[in-house]
Amino acid sequence: MFAERPRGRVGSWPLIAAMLVATGVWMAIAGLRFAWDSALVTLGACLGLEALALVYRTRRPEPRIAATLDGLAQVIAFSACAAALSYAVASTGGPLWDATFYAWDQRLGLDWRAYLAFVDGHPRLGLVLSLAYRSLILQTMLAVILLGFSGRLRALQDFVLAFAIAGTVTVLISALTPAMANFEFLGLSPADFPQLEPAAADVHVADLTGLRDGTLRTISLDRVEGIITFPSFHAALGGLYIWAFWSVRAARFPALLVNALLIAATPIDGGHYFVDVIAGLVVAALAICAARALGGRPAPEADRPLVSGSGPAPERA
Repeated sequence: MFAERPRGRVGSWPLIAAMLVATGVWMAIAGLRFAWDSALVTLGACLGLEALALVYRTRRPEPRIAATLDGLAQVIAFSACAAALSYAVASTGGPLWDATFYAWDQRLGLDWRAYLAFVDGHPRLGLVLSLAYRSLILQTMLAVILLGFSGRLRALQDFVLAFAIAGTVTVLISALTPAMANFEFLGLSPADFPQLEPAAADVHVADLTGLRDGTLRTISLDRVEGIITFPSFHAALGGLYIWAFWSVRAARFPALLVNALLIAATPIDGGHYFVDVIAGLVVAALAICAARALGGRPAPEADRPLVSGSGPAPERA
């Protein structure tokens, strides 16, 4: 079988731990309460995955399976922490930036209302875009599993770390630039786009409003929504998925197509401003660079899969 030797098993756990501490501190400052029972499933899943990973590192050494299980645990743990922190920072946000983002779109010559009308006039396109937009969880799990089981363990570690870095940056920027997104800012209703069913047109409005006016004081992982407008984490992940799948030849062009559709869907299905999408792609690029730098990316020749037996592959000289 083929397997690369990863640079280490720490990965994103330090960043996840830092985010957990930041979430606790921010919630305490904001006077928020966390529903701990809502974290039991997430905690159980992470502990179970890490326990299995330990088995495949020690009792039955299989680096591909161990790295895959560890990667899955990290993305699940990070996603939960990031969701909670996004709610905490939203509760202390300042003035809304919608008018500014809308004006920036206009200055760039990007007409969101015209784009909405175009997609509404092509409902089959709208359906395809919406399906791509809803593929985040599937693509994240698939990227981890495909990179891990194909033996691209360095690429797997880079992807998980870039995922965490991009999410952290997105949440922290959103603390400074809160916004309600286009559908709410423009006062639109379903009658304005009768052929479409956007995935997240207004699902965030109640929670974001409640956090800002003080009526929502308990954060529960059972009912968190994506409440960040700028930068778009959907767009950032679209960029990260293209990069992650590019190392797998068979997945390269399908991933490029799906994620081009995902990025194109973000203004409509997420109600995002075009500048949100641009900023999300910039965040993805910076996260990739940071992950490669922090991971001490080797030369391309040293990143090729190596032949191994049941145990870890030796490092290439």
